[in-house]
Amino acid sequence: MRVKVRAVILHDGKVVVSRERRQGEDYLLLPGGRVQNRESIAEALVREVTEEVGLEVVPERLLYLAEVVGSYGVHDVNLVWLAALRNAKAPVAADALVALDSPEAASIMPPIMDQIAADAATGWEEVPRWLGNIKRPPHAAPQRTAGASGSDEEVAD
Repeated sequence: MRVKVRAVILHDGKVVVSRERRQGEDYLLLPGGRVQNRESIAEALVREVTEEVGLEVVPERLLYLAEVVGSYGVHDVNLVWLAALRNAKAPVAADALVALDSPEAASIMPPIMDQIAADAATGWEEVPRWLGNIKRPPHAAPQRTAGASGSDEEVAD
């Protein structure tokens, strides 16, 4: 089992995403990744966001806990945090921003953008929520994006 952190970073009404290439396919993801040995969850979140999208963030609070139990032995626990830019005026690359209500948002992994959009519109719950197993069913494959680059590791929503 792997523990992963993901960041929900809202900027100008859009969500910041990481565009990555894995197993020969292009993906949109909430920025984040694995927590390393002897690293706190907050440290991992800050490090991963900086590595993936070049932005410095401040973790604000935990929003969701979700599990991904899927094919190929994948078993991840995702801790999804609301995070703010350390410098609110920091430039954010246009290709790192996706409108919450756009068709492209539906392809962001993990597949929880409907929940994020609803909560962003109505206010975030006070208590982190358990979202259960969020593995996307095989018949609901994500849309692929063009022009992304990154690692070729196993894709786990």
